[in-house]
Amino acid sequence: MISLRHAISCLLLAAATPASARYRVRLRTPLGIAFEEVEPGKACGVVVADLVDGGNAEHDGRIWVGDRLLSTSAVVLGGDSALLTVGGGRQFTNWKRELIPATAMGFDEIMAAIGSNSGRFGYVDCLLELARTDSSVPRPAQSGSARAARGESGVDWDGGRGTRVGGVSTPIRPVPDEFDFD
Repeated sequence: MISLRHAISCLLLAAATPASARYRVRLRTPLGIAFEEVEPGKACGVVVADLVDGGNAEHDGRIWVGDRLLSTSAVVLGGDSALLTVGGGRQFTNWKRELIPATAMGFDEIMAAIGSNSGRFGYVDCLLELARTDSSVPRPAQSGSARAARGESGVDWDGGRGTRVGGVSTPIRPVPDEFDFD
């Protein structure tokens, strides 16, 4: 559990980021981003530590090493079903995607939130809000041949049938996002 003082300092740090330094991206999964904690062992968010060569984030070109993650989309489960109980557990009958603040969260919580944007819920992308920091460094631009050699994520959306993950059909349509992102 984090202290109130620690949570307030993390939130003030995020609020001090000028609006001009903030930006939003929508990336297909897998993102191709390596994150690290802002302060190791503390729930104070993450920064971009590296970009995977040829990955979706590098291909997009807007994310720089050193950028801080301010918020991310996450799938939130809800709607307990009385129809089926397995081993004393609950079955969730609905879900929705929300944009959640990440500046006062721990590394594992943030990775779980990002990972919840998966094909099994019908999502093939992740929404990120980031901010430039004093230590942000742009990556050199890729050549056209490097971009052409980049592999796809293995998750495809078909409006009539849902998603296909690794060649296996998961006929789920994603619930529309209830927040304005683009």
